[in-house]
Parts: sequence; structure tokens; C-alpha cells
Amino acid sequence: MKLKAPATILWSLLIAAGCAPGLIGAAPSTEPTKYAIKIDSQPLGTALQALAKQSGVQIIFFSQITEGLRAPALEGQFTVSVALDLLLAHSRLTFRVINPKTIEIRALDADSSQNQHDAPAAKGAKARAPADPRRSPGEKAAVHNSAALEEIVVNSTAEGLVATRTETPLREIPQTISLISQEQIRQQNDTELADALNNAAGITVVRNNSLSPAFVSRGFTITTFHVDGGAALNSFGNTPIYETPDLGEYDHIEVLRGADALFGGIGNPGASLNIVRKRPLATDEALFSAYAGSWNNYRAEADVTGPLGFEGALRARLDVVFGDRDYFFKPASLERKKVFGVLECDLTTRTLLTVGGSYKWDNALPLINGWPFYADGSDAHLPRSMALAFNWSRYDTQTREYYAQLQQSFSGEWKLKLNATSLDTAASYGYGVFGSPIDPTTKALPVLPTALFSPSPNTQDQFVFDGTLTGSFDLFGRRFDVAVGGDYTHFKGDVPLQLVFGFGPTVNNVFTFNPAAYPDPPVPNPGFLRSLATTNQSGEFASARAYLTDALSVVGGARVSSNRSSNAIYDGPTPATLDSIQETKDDDKVTPFVGATYNLNEHYSLYASYADIYQTNNGARQIGGAFLPPVDGIDRELGIKSSWRNGALNGIVVLYDIEQRGLAVIDPSASFAEQLTYSPCCFLSNGTNKSKGVDAELNGALAPGWLIAAGYTFNINGGVKGDDLSGATPRHLLKLWSSKQLPAELERWTIGGSVQGQSSNFADSNICLQMDLGNCLGPQQSTRAVQGPFVVIDVRAAYQIDSHWRAALSVNNVFDRVYYQTIGIPSGGNWYGEPRGFVLRIDARY
Repeated sequence: MKLKAPATILWSLLIAAGCAPGLIGAAPSTEPTKYAIKIDSQPLGTALQALAKQSGVQIIFFSQITEGLRAPALEGQFTVSVALDLLLAHSRLTFRVINPKTIEIRALDADSSQNQHDAPAAKGAKARAPADPRRSPGEKAAVHNSAALEEIVVNSTAEGLVATRTETPLREIPQTISLISQEQIRQQNDTELADALNNAAGITVVRNNSLSPAFVSRGFTITTFHVDGGAALNSFGNTPIYETPDLGEYDHIEVLRGADALFGGIGNPGASLNIVRKRPLATDEALFSAYAGSWNNYRAEADVTGPLGFEGALRARLDVVFGDRDYFFKPASLERKKVFGVLECDLTTRTLLTVGGSYKWDNALPLINGWPFYADGSDAHLPRSMALAFNWSRYDTQTREYYAQLQQSFSGEWKLKLNATSLDTAASYGYGVFGSPIDPTTKALPVLPTALFSPSPNTQDQFVFDGTLTGSFDLFGRRFDVAVGGDYTHFKGDVPLQLVFGFGPTVNNVFTFNPAAYPDPPVPNPGFLRSLATTNQSGEFASARAYLTDALSVVGGARVSSNRSSNAIYDGPTPATLDSIQETKDDDKVTPFVGATYNLNEHYSLYASYADIYQTNNGARQIGGAFLPPVDGIDRELGIKSSWRNGALNGIVVLYDIEQRGLAVIDPSASFAEQLTYSPCCFLSNGTNKSKGVDAELNGALAPGWLIAAGYTFNINGGVKGDDLSGATPRHLLKLWSSKQLPAELERWTIGGSVQGQSSNFADSNICLQMDLGNCLGPQQSTRAVQGPFVVIDVRAAYQIDSHWRAALSVNNVFDRVYYQTIGIPSGGNWYGEPRGFVLRIDARY
């Protein structure tokens, strides 16, 4: 797999060329530009954000200066200057023009001049904007930190996962939405998506191997991922290739717990994710970070952004990452290199074009199957530092991404967004796996290990495209927000695989396992298996939000989805000998969404919602050969939301009830002949998974310089067979993180930390007591492995060296609690949580 550098260069030239003619032909008018402005009477901070959105001008301010202030209603044709004069009347606030696209709101006593509306910015002046669309697609609220290396920024609105596909305050969204801010990602040293989600409320990270975990919410595995709110990708952690996204490319993460009815396509009703890319800024900025941690864990990242020319209409951002780490279990390791670049151009005052891409190289020595237990499911207490891996193992991946986005604004608040992303991954590997429990008497591993090799690179290629038209209009004196659009996803996977059963010597005592006993990889057989998979998904959606009264709004919509997929297994390098093929066809599946929000007062809202998402039955057929209809994942919620400090602090308490209906179960009436006619056959669609519980969360800025992200979840779930749907999901899960800048003479110091605690979880399995070459020859024994309740505490202290440099020391698992992050089965899949470790980090901003 090769990086297509000429295509990247061509994109850069085209976007630069596109900017130049538009600017040359658009000579500045002698008349100030007037905009059609319509802003209802509302809190001043929200009104200023609305003005920024309707005019396209960046308006920056600290949230505390607008607290308790209310703006008058505004409707008509206004220049930005006149509109600001009207909104700020009697507020003791003024504004200052930093550059033609950026205006700062400030208190009157913050400037010696009472009127600096037209004052030019000082050379090199910078502003970090809470409402800057080039910092993040969502509007933001900033908290002042006088000695901070950077402003502490907390997202207060979401866009990618909400029903109207517009930037919407969290309090007005009738679903369970959480935001993980860039500041939280930075302070917790999160480098991968798995790191951030391990700290996210209501999410359980299930470790499958050292490279690619799965994520579980409300008892269901998360299979739906969006980037920048685009069409759903079904790639991270849910395909044969092991990898996880690096966060160097991304600004923040939106987590929707529940069913993603309108935009998810195929998925489970537990949650969906939207990871939001970094955007070029309108001002020059250079960021650098580096850290060193326990177990030879090193990482450096440089992030540079700013205007390239054309009076700021062409902007760019470049982020480069290098990481090299061992793990606390030896000899596993990972080396990573990643480059991300993006260009953004204002083709006109209403047209924004963005093109970008990234390339990631990972070279790993993986641990695939974790630690085994005794055959009866009891913990063998193997050393945390020991990994049943081999020194010759390797897992090398290359991931290439291209994307383009076009945003076109029209009169009023109408906007068209087009997104296209191409994402390709190639993996070459060779590794060995132990797959047997430990003999409780001899401490031996009775089954020889298996090796897996890629005779040629495994590849998976995805292309997604979506378009959304959003807008607002008034009808019968009430406002309506609407969104219509569609998306398309294409996936192709080619996975050739060679297996070697039973190589090397027997492990007579697992406690003395030595990788040196397996100095060389086994030689694979000439023949191999090959899987060729293709999926094509498409959908159209429409939604509308109506503000029926000043307090009550309702939203409703529906998605119509179709899916075609096949997975063929072949013997040999070419598709000559077909072993099996599984086909799936789902046509015109409708998934509705409806919700309502009622504002009790300035800070609290009630909401209720009903959302459906569908999941395919993987080509299961009924008697007669007809495909089983897809599964409905219905999520019902009733909750109360809260918002303080102009959206900088948000809270939610919600009751939810989920039913996944229509799962395939074996049809007992099918004859043997009917079962042979179709594959897979024969099934009934009457299975049901259930999940219900409570989510409570508080997220944002408690006060200037004091951040918090706290979540508690309670969950009860059940599966098709009457057992538990997800033993990995604890009944009680608590996650608390906070960071506080100290006052007065200690203001250079910021202290914080996190607490994670959960009740017990488990994994059930049937263990074969006699195996030979992967086949079970003897009876099976039911076992249950259990991880008891545990609490893990992390702490952090940071010191502001000067206006540019900051140093921080983090200590994770302070009390060195021994626990399993993931509980598996006796033959493997048990993963220790990380022992006590240290990270020393340096950050700089210029």
C-alpha cells in the first residue's frame, strides 16, 4: 500500500487555485456588508453565537463575562457592528475588531478606550475563540485561565450525532450525548480512541488484543463510527485488521449512548461515536507536546496551523506524531508514525472548501490472546509482566485517508454540507497464539500454539459520502429546523490467511514460559484461506424540529436504509475453490426517531425520546429461503438535562429501556433436508436482547479553571437465551475526572486526577476437555470467570513554567491495584489493567 503523494499535492494546488480567483474577483466594497439577522431574545452568550453563525464572522469571548446577561430580539438587515451595538446595549461590554474575520467581546473596563470597534489588531495578536468554527465544528465556551498555556476549552454543543444535523446545545438534544474535550484528552494523555473511551462515562473497553479493543455501551458492542458527522464507518475494532485511531488528528469526541436512528445505518442500539477532526485556525499557532512514561513509553507531537495567504482565506494545519512504546507485559511493543494535513479555503463568503488526509504507519509486536486461566475458570495469577507472545511476532499496518468537505451557506440559515472520505488499511503479520487453559495440576498448557501469517497484505478499503441540507423557517409564528440528506458507504475486504497448527515445544509450566524456546517462526503450509467481503450501504433521512412554545420543542424524523453484503471464503490464492459464501440483503428498512424537550426554567429541561436502529441478521434464512428481516434496536429514554454558565457545564440524568427485537433463533420445525437447502438455514426472527438502566453525568467547567467529567451508570441486560447479554458490562460503573487551577500565588499550578470504580463482571464459556488440532474430541465443561469490584485512582500535577511552556506529571493506578480490565475465558482473553505507572509531559504553545 503506497501513499499517493501526487494526489495530495494536486489537491493542495487545486484548493489554492480555487481561493485565488475568488479573492481577486471579489474587491472589497466601500459599503459595510449587511446580513439578514434573526435572533430571538435569549441569554447574551447564546445570542452572540447565533450572530457569529448567521454572519460568518468569528466572535470570541470568555463565557463568564456574559453570565446573567440577556440580549434583546434582533431581526432585519444589519452590519455586524450595528448588530453588536444592539446586542451589547446596557451590558457594560464592548467589542474590538482583531481582523476582518475576528471580533473580540470584552468588558468596558478591560480597555482604556471606550470605543475601539475599528481598532486594528496589534502585530502578532492572537485570540482563542470559544465560538471559533475553525477550532472545532461545534460551538464552544471558554473558561479564563490567566496563567494558562492555552485557554481551557469545553464543548457545549454537538453537531455530528444530533437529529437536526445542526450545532445544538446539549440541553436541547433529546438523547444521551457526551462530549470528550481536547483539554480532557490532553490532560489524561489519551493517544488512541481506546484511551479516551476508557475514561468516558458509560463505556466499557473490552480488550481483544494489544492493538484493537472493542467498546461496549449499555450492554451492546459499538459498531457505528462517524468522522466529522459524516456517513457511518464500520471499521474501528470490528474488522479482521487490528488497529485503533490515533487522536493526533482529532479535536474532540461526541458519544451518543442509545440508538443512532437517523445516521447510523447498520448498528447496535448501545451507542455510536463521532470523532471530530482538527480544523485550521484563522491565526498562527504552533503546539508541541512530548512525554516519557513507564515501560519505555515515548511520544512526541507537533501541531502547526494558521493562514497561508489571500487575507486569511486559505488556511492550513499539519500534525505529526511519533510514538514508541513497550507495554508492561513483555515482549509486546508498538512503534507509530502519523502525518495529518488539511487545507481550508473560503472560496466565497458563503462557500468553505476543506481537503485533507493522513497516513499512519504502525509496527507492532503484538499480544493477541491475553492471559489464560485454569480450566475451571479460576485465576492462575500469572505475572502481569509476562506475555505469551513470541519475539518474532509482528503486526504492521499502514492506513491512508483522504477526505474533502464542502459547506455552502445560503440566505437565512440554510446550509448544504457535502462530505467524502476514502479510508484504506493494509496489514502484514505473523504471530503465534496459545489457545488452551492451564492444567491446574501440572501448570502446563496442554495444547501447542497456533501461528497465523498473511501470505500477502490483508486490505480493507472504505469509501463514504454524504450530503445534508439544513435550514430554518417560520410557520404560524413558530420556528422550524429541518434536515434532509443521504449517505453511501462502500466497504471491501481482502483477507488471505495461512495457519500453522501445533508448532514448537509444549509449555510444561506456564509460569516459566520463555519466548526464547521459540526462536524462529514456523514455516506455513503453501495453501491458505482467503476471505473476500464487500458491503454497500445507503440511506436517506429527514428530520424536523418544531418550537411549539417558548419552552416546548419536538423533533421527529426517519431514515430509510438498504444494505447489500457478501463474504466469500476460498481455498487458495485465487478465487478458484469456493468454500462458502454468506450473503445479506436488507431493503428499505425504516428507522424512526421522535423526541421532545421541555424547558422547566433557565437551567433545567425534561426530555423523552424514541429511537430505532437496525442490525442485519447476517444472511440468516427462513424455511423456503427468504432472508430473515433485519433486527430492530429500539431505545426509549426519559430524562432531565441541565445547563449552567452559558452551556459551559452540562448535566443529565436519564432512564433508558432498550429492546433489540427480531434476532435469529433456530427454527425447531426445520427438517434436515431444508437445513441443507440454504445456508445459513433455518431460523425464526423472534429473539430479543434487553437492556435497561440509569445514566447520570456532569461534564464541563464548574468554575473558571475547574473542569469536571463525572458519570455513573447502572445497567441490567439479558440475552436471547435468557442469560446475560454482556457479562463484560458491570452493573455499576463510576468514572470521575477533575482538574483545578489553584488560586492566587499558586495559580501556576493545576492539580487533578480521576477515579474509576465498578462492580463485578464476568465471562461464561464452555471448555472442551480434550482438543486435537483445533477440534474438540471430549466433553465440555461450563465455567464462569469473575472479576470482583475494584477502584483505580490516577493523579496529576501541572506547572506553568511561563506563558509558553507547561510541565505535568501523571501517576496512574496510584495504589497499584491488581485487576483485570477485561475478563475472558479460561483459554485466554483475560487482560490485566495497567499497573502503577508514571508519565512526565511537556507542552508548548506559540
